[in-house]
Amino acid sequence: MSPARTLLLAVALMLFAGATWAEIPACPTAAARTTEKPDLSERREDKPVDVRAQRIRAEKDGVVELEGAAEIAKGGERVEAERMRYNTITELVTAEGPVRYTTSLGDSFSTEYLKLHLDTNLGETGPSRYSIRDGFARGDAARIEFQGPEQTVLSDLRYTTCSEGTDDWFLNINTLELDNEEDIATARNATVDFLGIPIFYFPYVNFPISDRRKSGFLFPRVGHSDKLGYRVETPYYFNLAPNYDATLAPNVLTERGLQLQNEFRYLTGTGSGVAALHVLPNDRVADDDRAVGLFRHYQALTPFWSAYVDVRGASDQDYFQDFGDRLIITSLGFLPQTADLSYRGSDWLFLARLADYQTIDRLITPEQEPYARLPQLRLRNATRARANRLTPYLDSEWNRFEHEVNLTGERLNLNTGVSLPLQNVWGFLTPKIGARYIGYDLNRAADDSPALARGMFSLDSGLTFERDTYWGERAILQTLEPRLFYLYVPPKNQDALPNFDSGVPDLTFAGLFRENRFIGGDRIGDANQITAAVTTRFLDLEEGVERLRLSLGRIYYFDDLEVNLPAAVQTADWSDYVAEASAWLYGNWHARETVQWSGVHHRTERNSFYLQYQPAHNKIVSLGHVYVRDQLGQIDLAADWPVNPRWSVRGRSLYSTEDEHSLDTYIGVEYNACCWALRLTASRRWELTEQVNAVELELQLVGLSKLGSAPDSPLKQGLFFPYQESPGNPFSD
Repeated sequence: MSPARTLLLAVALMLFAGATWAEIPACPTAAARTTEKPDLSERREDKPVDVRAQRIRAEKDGVVELEGAAEIAKGGERVEAERMRYNTITELVTAEGPVRYTTSLGDSFSTEYLKLHLDTNLGETGPSRYSIRDGFARGDAARIEFQGPEQTVLSDLRYTTCSEGTDDWFLNINTLELDNEEDIATARNATVDFLGIPIFYFPYVNFPISDRRKSGFLFPRVGHSDKLGYRVETPYYFNLAPNYDATLAPNVLTERGLQLQNEFRYLTGTGSGVAALHVLPNDRVADDDRAVGLFRHYQALTPFWSAYVDVRGASDQDYFQDFGDRLIITSLGFLPQTADLSYRGSDWLFLARLADYQTIDRLITPEQEPYARLPQLRLRNATRARANRLTPYLDSEWNRFEHEVNLTGERLNLNTGVSLPLQNVWGFLTPKIGARYIGYDLNRAADDSPALARGMFSLDSGLTFERDTYWGERAILQTLEPRLFYLYVPPKNQDALPNFDSGVPDLTFAGLFRENRFIGGDRIGDANQITAAVTTRFLDLEEGVERLRLSLGRIYYFDDLEVNLPAAVQTADWSDYVAEASAWLYGNWHARETVQWSGVHHRTERNSFYLQYQPAHNKIVSLGHVYVRDQLGQIDLAADWPVNPRWSVRGRSLYSTEDEHSLDTYIGVEYNACCWALRLTASRRWELTEQVNAVELELQLVGLSKLGSAPDSPLKQGLFFPYQESPGNPFSD
């Protein structure tokens, strides 16, 4: 059975099991814990004391004896007991029998004996049960000492975040100090008991007692893979300041050695960034030092100017093959190294960029490596088209291309013109006229300064028809939107021009209306053609949602296409048909389909399909299929699904129909006991000619320590950081 079928069967079984286990209760919702705490210094002020009891008797020296549902409250502090004594002069409360003491922070203590000064919060209890921050944590202690409004010391105690009646794990601690000012608990001589079995011992450990960040060890990540052997990763989190932190993670790999992983994050008033470095000295398998690093920073310079740096590098080309744990990582071909300076104003957009890449795919020859742009300068006007007014436009770009093997040089691109968008509620007509220019200054070329200029004319038009209809009893507005787009660009032989970055994009529905058949800046596609297309939409008038959109179109050529990559003349009369469909269905279903169909060969050339069911934010099942004739065929099945309040399953399988084997399969199960969780994951990934297997086991004790870099979902995986465009890049849209 293929991994895809295995994953599908597992999902089906879990869905069936969910109906059987529906009576399992959900985890109790924890009370909201705010980090906004009362000013504890105010407790020392002369606040009024509220005294209540069924019987109150005054004694000498200011002592009052309270009996029967006795209660004393001051400044958010409250003591309740059947009998207590209160000294109105020293504000000392002494209570015996069942006593309950509640603080203004939500901490509560139940004991048989309490002595407490209300003005200074100094006091002590005997054997007690306690609850911290409205149930965030609880336990019992042999003795509790109150050392002021910010400090509490507990002795010979147990500590857990499990709810009352559930004792799955405990910290058995000799001494625990609670710092209410910093929200930190410091334990000495602590043993972690899980299901009655001691699993860890800490001579000294501290951890947060609220949702605030706190320095300390995160729980280890344990696993096994064919390439790395057994692995134990023990990350330590440094909460250095409110605006920057760091994580250091020693990673023991039995087949490789000791890897050190470090990540530093920071945030300023005008910028943010991250720096990371993974180092493995003397890899026992490769017999060499291995490392990978990243530095990424965004900086807002002014309201209009910003800068961005993204630099990545690896010690060798095999690093991600050896240490990557997902296909998206192991199949990386290049690591970006870019630096941007950008301007986004009301009238102009500008970008200055230095861009290079490190090639890490051994199958890429030196001639196939991308060019470095040192630099790239781009300027474009930001004027938006306004209805029924002339709108000028300018898009210019200058690049200096560097390459170790291929032809190098400089290139200037100019694209300018004017359009007149004529619009109303039932249609639009947009004539546009312009010109394009390409000029070079080349090195090591017979013609070192070739140039090309071409004019362009286009006419875009469309109509919108509407009608009211019904789906069952639901009112629907259907539109019919025919569109015609004419484009003329005179031909000119461009075979002698260099090609630094140009190519032919995939044919999509939006691509039917492109003004240039090529991407990049080295070719101006000739055209004498018209695009005929139609779109229909079904709008749910009750919910304001577009339930269904269908589009169909193709290009009709009046002349042969003389400019092509590679050089040739195309004599086709029309392009393939392109159809798109998107549906937002009732019951939380979403589907989309794109088809490229050849009218000449009467066959599908390209097809992509995606179906998703997401009834809740934590429940999703998706199925995808991508097909490109003679190139690609893949099925992608993914799921992240809690089958009941305790058990959940998540997995993904990417299967190649061309090679008839799984490319990347991941499946995991999780048991969530509310105060602890256990996760078991297994993966199999295809690398070149072999399958690589890996297994990971993760344990999380809620409130004590969180997991390090373990993935939450198979749809969001990664060893390092995904590439992202500069957040300030005005051309990224």
